[in-house]
Amino acid sequence: MAKPILDEQLAAEYAGLFASLVIRPERRDEVQRVADRVLRPANRKQYETVEAATSVPWFVVAIIHNLEADMAFSAHLHNGDPLTARTVHVPAGRPEKAPAGGGAYSWVESAIDALAHDGLDRWKAWTVPGIAYALERYNGFGYRTRFPFVKSPYLWGFSNVYTRGKFIRDGLFSPDAVSQQCGGMTLLSALADEAAVAERLGFQAPPDSDDVAKPTPFLPADGSVLEFPDNPPRFPGKYLMEKAGDKVSVSRLQKRLAEMGASPGAPTGLFDTPTKYAVQLFQARSVDLDGAPLEIDGIVGPMTWGALFGPLSIESEWVKPRIAIKKAERTLATAVLDVAADQIGVREIPPNSNCGRQVEAFLGSVGLGRGNPWCMSFVYWCFAQAAADLGVANRVPRSGHVRTAWKETCARTSGVRVVTAREAQVDPSLVTPGMAFFLGLSGSTGHAGIVADNINGKLVTIEGNTNQDGVRDGGGVFRRVGRKVTDPVVLGFAAFG
Repeated sequence: MAKPILDEQLAAEYAGLFASLVIRPERRDEVQRVADRVLRPANRKQYETVEAATSVPWFVVAIIHNLEADMAFSAHLHNGDPLTARTVHVPAGRPEKAPAGGGAYSWVESAIDALAHDGLDRWKAWTVPGIAYALERYNGFGYRTRFPFVKSPYLWGFSNVYTRGKFIRDGLFSPDAVSQQCGGMTLLSALADEAAVAERLGFQAPPDSDDVAKPTPFLPADGSVLEFPDNPPRFPGKYLMEKAGDKVSVSRLQKRLAEMGASPGAPTGLFDTPTKYAVQLFQARSVDLDGAPLEIDGIVGPMTWGALFGPLSIESEWVKPRIAIKKAERTLATAVLDVAADQIGVREIPPNSNCGRQVEAFLGSVGLGRGNPWCMSFVYWCFAQAAADLGVANRVPRSGHVRTAWKETCARTSGVRVVTAREAQVDPSLVTPGMAFFLGLSGSTGHAGIVADNINGKLVTIEGNTNQDGVRDGGGVFRRVGRKVTDPVVLGFAAFG
């Protein structure tokens, strides 16, 4: 099949999608954090240096940098491989020229080569449709040509334009996989709030998404029109599940389920097995307020409650803890998030080896040598750096073994706030940014990382020894979205300070 060209029809498609783009509410904080990193003076200067050499707008360079290398200035813009050698992955062997001055490549010289290799230094159409086309061409037209029902997550991830479907590796597509990466056009919509970017795009003012129609949630089976209550009951702040939940909230839930055609029987105020089955039936028929399918788990958290009672029932839910942390003076929680964020993009060298200079620094902080799994070492190292910067004690156990570190954490009697898995299930708002999380996996294995945000029970995390799919013993440091406070493998959470 011939490669698509940017004709009037395709340009209109891109422009229409961008005009209707809404950043998913649970992703807004994460997208804004990425935009803020792009706009840091030191980072922007690097991007502007590349623009001067290639004519590619600095913010487009930044978008590609985030997509290909998680904004790591230690990695090639081509594909995120380390700058210490030519690229290994596609496109392999880049740059062809040896690094200037010997040693490792500089990020700028590698970025210039990457953009020239793809012909972006010759591209002139830096309009919204032109940027969308350039990004899709840079990543490849596989979605458009082979799976046209999926809008490329490389462009539209974290927005209402994209829901699910993803190439999980070269040539292998999964219709159920969901991208955990902020799409390029989604990030562009956030950067367009910056006057300099808006002016370059020809906007009179930053695009206003408030008037964009939202996807319709639950559609009753009988074809009737869904109406939410004008004064809905607020989400009670704690998950409702079998044998857990106050009588008032459960009674309201049971009555609403009956109204929605998923009756559990007469309201009793007790979350019994019939109520669980009724919740699962509703979840199977419904989507959340963003149009994404609900998880069919029989548990009523903010997403299911919002689908039942409408957006006013969960508006601003759990916002106060996050805002309080952002506005507070620098604490260990905020400091450790800064340290961890700066490590995003670290990769094992060579891949899948548990080795590499920075990986070995993580391991060395707990007394382990190269080649060992390092997720818990990463957590300890980040807290150690943050504690040293603040001049406070690091109370994270000095262990590279997740279950051992969790056991020692639970045994500490001062300076540590532990939230067990059960406590988090009953009240997920207890889990706050800057906490460490601990997972118990098969046998004696586990996984650990740092909570960057808790959005109605969905976690944004920064993890070492993982990948974008969240596997244990992966190859780098990543920011991930997808873990839940209520995941059954959770051992618990801890605040160290």
